[in-house]
Formats: sequence, structure tokens, C-alpha cells
Amino acid sequence: MEISEVEIHEFTYHLEDVSTHRAHQVYDPGETYEPPGFVLTIRTDTGLEGHYRGFMYTAPMISHIKTGAPEFLIGRDPIEREGIWQELRRAFRVTDHLGLGAMDIALWDLAGKYYDESVASLLGGYRDRVPAYASTYTGDRAEDGLSSPQAYADFASQCLEEGFPAFKIHGFGDPDRDIEVCRAVAEAVGDEMDLMLDPASEYTTYADTLRVGRVLDELDYYWYEDPMSDTGDSMKMATRLVREIETPVLGMEHVRSGSFGAVDHLSAEALDFVRGDAHLDGGITGVMKIANVAEAFGTDIELHVGGPAHLHCMSAIRNSNYFERGLLHPQISWMSNQGFVDDVEEIDDDGMVTVPDGPGLGVDIDWEFVDDRLTDHTVLDETGSSGLA
Repeated sequence: MEISEVEIHEFTYHLEDVSTHRAHQVYDPGETYEPPGFVLTIRTDTGLEGHYRGFMYTAPMISHIKTGAPEFLIGRDPIEREGIWQELRRAFRVTDHLGLGAMDIALWDLAGKYYDESVASLLGGYRDRVPAYASTYTGDRAEDGLSSPQAYADFASQCLEEGFPAFKIHGFGDPDRDIEVCRAVAEAVGDEMDLMLDPASEYTTYADTLRVGRVLDELDYYWYEDPMSDTGDSMKMATRLVREIETPVLGMEHVRSGSFGAVDHLSAEALDFVRGDAHLDGGITGVMKIANVAEAFGTDIELHVGGPAHLHCMSAIRNSNYFERGLLHPQISWMSNQGFVDDVEEIDDDGMVTVPDGPGLGVDIDWEFVDDRLTDHTVLDETGSSGLA
């Protein structure tokens, strides 16, 4: 069996009452936002297929796939995932590795179908449900949106009623306003939910970063995530922050150094928890490497954003606490399940998400949705040089 072609369907998602602000998607009544997405299909000469649905950083991912597939996928045995992963990671060492995740996840989906097993089963998974936290949209300015501390507190209470055991704030990127939000949410649900703050690397000074962190200490927050742009890039700065506050610091979402960077940061005590992301950090193969590193250091890996790949990974990772269910907002729905036939991330009354148990990723692509919103279509079926040497 060998890979005979790689197919890319590009399309747009559809989000009502959404626009962008500060490079974030935000609630904006009356506006429509249509970000790009894609479905990657890796197909063999036997007709077996593996799929990946992409929903972020679409342009560079597709560019990497088109660059790497002719040399590193076409003609290869798709079951040799580790060998393909190693070659792709080395080939993209100068240009980053964004397309690697998509290709690796599609190969895992294909392998599961080949063996008629779920990816979780292939990984040795032992959890069929995983706990989820509610991860909010960024703060907005709409009267009925997440525009005030009280609005966040009310939404946290709503998420608690829906069964979520934990709640993560994406705030305003302003330290003073974020402190007000954190206090309001803690007062409303702090005794009943684990609480997290993710400033998304928006704080501009260490003084503000530290000041917010000390408030989180006071409020007993569960983690403090990548608060300023230097987090993940500067181990020196992150080490100071870890040393000076009690709240666990979660980091490395915004750097693409994978398990190697995790070793460096954990060795330097520049993190308490480490981020992993199958979409951005080399797929399922890459995430499991980061998870093993974190386990060896006696700490936890927390996976960034949702998707079926992360459910399968978490089923086999002991040292991971929560699945990120989002983005959530009291007025709108995000694109989490657009492009899939079923609601992949639906939570039950206990705040748990079920790991799909079908072959491969165990999810079906909504081809009607993709075809209706199709913007481009590419088929790669010939070997060739990537030009990356």
C-alpha cells in the first residue's frame, strides 16, 4: 500500500455576528465573518483515505502541504508515520512546521481505518470521556456580549449550570479590566469551578504581567496562560514569573519548538504546565512526544483548542487535566463543528466529552458543507522535489 494522491478542499466557515479586533475573533452584532478552512485527504492506491479538517492558519498550512507532499508523501507507505514525521520535521526546520500537524493527523486517521481501530486504541487510550473547560471568546463591546466583568461572571454561572467543571477567561488584553473580570468570575463561581486566565500574550510589560499574576494567586486560579509576548520566547522572563507567583504558569502556545522547546523550558523551570497542539505542534505524533516529556518532568500537558485529534490524544495521556471546549459566548457559536457531520465536542451533564470510538478519528466530514462553500481544490498525485533541501 502506498500514498497515491493528496487532495485539498479549501472552503470558508460562516460565523454570524462575528468580526475581528486585535487579531481576535469577537462578538459583533450584525457582522459576518468567513475565515478560510480546508480538508486534507491522503489517499492510497487501495482507495483508503485519511482526513484532517483545518480551521486555523490555513494559508501557511496549505502552503506546507503543497510543498512537502510530492516529495515526502506520494509513493510512501502511509503506515510509516514516524519516519514520515521525522523527514517532514527536518525538511521544514527553517520554514516552521505548521503543515506537519495536518499531514500527521490525516495519516493517523488513515492508519486507524486500515487497522479498523480508533486512533485512541492505537495510542493505547484508556479514557473514553475527558473533562472539558469552557473557553470564552475575547471580550467585546456589545451590550449583550462579554463586555463587562458582570457579563463574564454571568456567563461563567451559565457554563456551570451546563455542567462545565472549569472556566477560562479570554479577557480584554488590558490588565486592569482583566483583573476586574477575574475577581467577578471568582466571586460568582470560584468555589465550584477551576478558573483560568489566558491573556493571549497581550500584556506589554512584565510589571503588569506580575501584577495580574499576584491577583490570580489571591483568587486561587488554576493556571495563568502565556500572559505576555515574551512568554515562550524568553525563558529568562518566564523563569522570573514562575518564581514570583504561586499560580501555575502554562506556556509555549505561541512557539513551535515542540518537545525540544518543552525540555528546554521545563529544565529552566520556566513553566509549570506545557501547551501542546496537534494542529500546530506536529500532529498527534508531536503531541504525544510533548506529553511524554512533560510526564518525565513530573508535570502536565494541556492541549490547545479542540478537535477530535485532541480527544484521542487525551484518552492516552495520564498527565492532562482538561479538554478546551470553545470558543464559547452567551450569544454565538464558534466554528468548532462546522465541517463535521456530528457535534464532535458536545459535553454531557458531567462536563465530559466523549472520545469518538469509530475507526481512525471516528468523525465524518460534512462534504455538503465543504462543497457548498468551496473556494479552491487541489490534487497532488505525482512525486517531485519539495525544494526544501
